[in-house]
This record gives sequence, structure tokens and C-alpha cells, in this order.
Amino acid sequence: MTDGNHDGRPSSLRTAQESVPDRIRHLILSRTLAPGQRLVQSELAEQLGVSRTPIREALHRLESDGLVKLSPHKGASVADLSISDLKDIYSIRIAIEGYGAYLAAQNVKDQDLVELEALLRRMREGFEQSDRWHLLEVNREFYAVLYAIAEQPRLYALIMNHIDVADMYRRMAFAIDHYYGHTIADHEELLTTFREADPQAAERVTRDQLQQTLASLLLFLEQTAAV
Repeated sequence: MTDGNHDGRPSSLRTAQESVPDRIRHLILSRTLAPGQRLVQSELAEQLGVSRTPIREALHRLESDGLVKLSPHKGASVADLSISDLKDIYSIRIAIEGYGAYLAAQNVKDQDLVELEALLRRMREGFEQSDRWHLLEVNREFYAVLYAIAEQPRLYALIMNHIDVADMYRRMAFAIDHYYGHTIADHEELLTTFREADPQAAERVTRDQLQQTLASLLLFLEQTAAV
């Protein structure tokens, strides 16, 4: 007996293959795979316990997400970090996340605020324990919950894709203690606009915060390049 979703492959194999893009994405965002590092399909297939076909498909998908670079002659590599790409990513984030925050502030309900406040408490705990990588993971959860409130699936997917691409830059900057301290303060400020049900303020605060984040990351990259 089979279910309607069965395609002839064992369910465990389907699950492993379908999660390949997310697993490679995690390796990139955690910097296990470093910017510029060559990606060998056979090595990734062995590491993840799948065939080369889902690896190849995942790399093409991650290229469209901006996390992987594919070259006809050099093969695949993790996307490099550059100032021009950073500016491009954040110009898009400022536009779409400002709008997303506006819509979310219009739709926010009491239970949404409870969930966001719980995530913010977890971020504070990570900060107090100097567990910045846990803080980064919870930070993404915060964004995911916040922008889902806007109830615009296509906008949500676009926002989360650019958040993930920007995550490579933020993970570098999280080596700076004050940077992730500011992240918590920013979220607290944004939550205030949600509690007050003020969409215009939510949009303005989001855009201003992203502008400030861009300035901090540009300074970090310029200082790093000068070393």
C-alpha cells in the first residue's frame, strides 16, 4: 500500500535528498564552507550521504539564492563576500523589509507579540552567555516569525532569501561584541512599534536599522580588507 506522495523511493531517501539544499546552505552560513571555497560534488555527496544528482540540483538552487557561484570551467564555489554585493543585498532588503514590517505591524495580534517577545528573551540569554552563534540562529527565527505576520507568501520568501544571503556578512561581523548587542536593541525598538500598532513607524525603524547595519558591515569589510 502506498500513499499519494510516494514516488518509488524509500521515504528516508526522499527526506535526505530533499533536504540537501538546506544542509548545504547551513554549511555555508555556518562558515563550515568558507567564502570562495571550491565545492566538489563527489565530496559533498559523500559527506551528506546522497548521490551527486541532488547535490548538483542543490548547487543550482543555491546559485539562484546568491550563496553559490557556478562557472563552466571552474565548477562550483561558495560565493565570495564583496562590498558591491553587500550594497546590492541591503538596498533590496531596505525596500522589501520596510514594506514587510509595515504590513506586519498592520496585522500583528497579541499571540504574535507573545511569540516575538519569547524569541527576544532567548536572544538576550544568548547574549548574556556570550553564545553569539545561538543568538544568530534565534535572530533568524525572529525575522521568520515577524515577516510571516505580513501574510504575503511571495514577499516572505523574497525577504528570507535575502536575509540568508546577508547572513554570510553578519556572521563575520558577529565577531564584534557590540554588533550583536545592537541587534537585540534594534528588535526591542521594532517591537515597540508593533505594540503600538504603528505601521509607518515600523517601516521607518526597519529601514533605518538596515541602513545602520549596512554602514557597520561596510566599515567591517573595509577594515578587514586593510589588514
